[in-house]
Amino acid sequence: MEGNSDARREIYGLISRNPGGSLEDIAAEARCSRAEAEQLCDELSLLGLLTPASDSPSGYVTVAPEAALIRLFSAEERQTAAHLQLVSKIRSGISTLVRDYSRLAEERRDSVEVQILPDPTLVNAFLEDAGSAARSRMRSMHPGGPPPEELIDDMLLRDKEMESRGIRVEALYLRRTAEVPFMAGYLTDAVRPGREARTADYLPLRMILFDDDLAVLPIDPEDSRQGAVAVHGKTLVRSLHALYDYCWYNATPSPLLQTCGTVDLVLDSQELVIVRMLADGVKDEVIARRLGISSRTLSRTISGLMERLGAQTRFQAALRIAESGLLG
Repeated sequence: MEGNSDARREIYGLISRNPGGSLEDIAAEARCSRAEAEQLCDELSLLGLLTPASDSPSGYVTVAPEAALIRLFSAEERQTAAHLQLVSKIRSGISTLVRDYSRLAEERRDSVEVQILPDPTLVNAFLEDAGSAARSRMRSMHPGGPPPEELIDDMLLRDKEMESRGIRVEALYLRRTAEVPFMAGYLTDAVRPGREARTADYLPLRMILFDDDLAVLPIDPEDSRQGAVAVHGKTLVRSLHALYDYCWYNATPSPLLQTCGTVDLVLDSQELVIVRMLADGVKDEVIARRLGISSRTLSRTISGLMERLGAQTRFQAALRIAESGLLG
């Protein structure tokens, strides 16, 4: 169209100056054919400088250049507005697709939350709370040595509390740990219906599983002082249960545990009174005063009872006597 600018200008001028002339007259004055004149008129129409008019001999009337320019800008603005509206609709549709389909993808994922417990104090507090909140089972794996002996009574108290709530407990220990005397005594008291312990020559890492959705693992399996991570989420914890199952089925009940029987003990009248007062929490000096015996005699009597029971602590002794039915 650029090359015909002079011809278009001439045709535009002829129609403007001679609105009554036919298209043949316009073509003759422009020294071109009618077909060429029609082509030039079409181009002028596209530029908005001619408007078709059936009552005009040439079939067109001219439009002032200023008005044509305004019309062109208005048309462009309308097209731009329509395009922006279309883009907005497309963007909205894409946002909807991303939102809806992302939600569908998220529904196929199980969320896993990892909580860092950076020191042993936090780990112990977390384990205490998790044990209290357990709903059905707790499984633990202990690859290291035995805990401090002074913690045994606390462990037995925790076990009794979980037993009272019907929580099933499984524990894996190294065989050499289970053979330590005070640990053997603890396991004798801890193993009962709903509670089972097994031993193995090797266990891969310390691990405690609560129900099906919580696991506590060490940050550094070689150094428990580095703290632990608590993993919340069924998908990952389910895999850790599978690891535990492998270790469990390859472990065996300890020979010490297999030979544990019920308490078979006969108490004389004085020993029975001592046991009952110990179970009631009466202090040693009060017991000795009430029985009219020396503190040394009382201490020897209690030590003898613990030895006969195979108990390492007074709490263990009281637990075994209570379960024997001797206290009525």
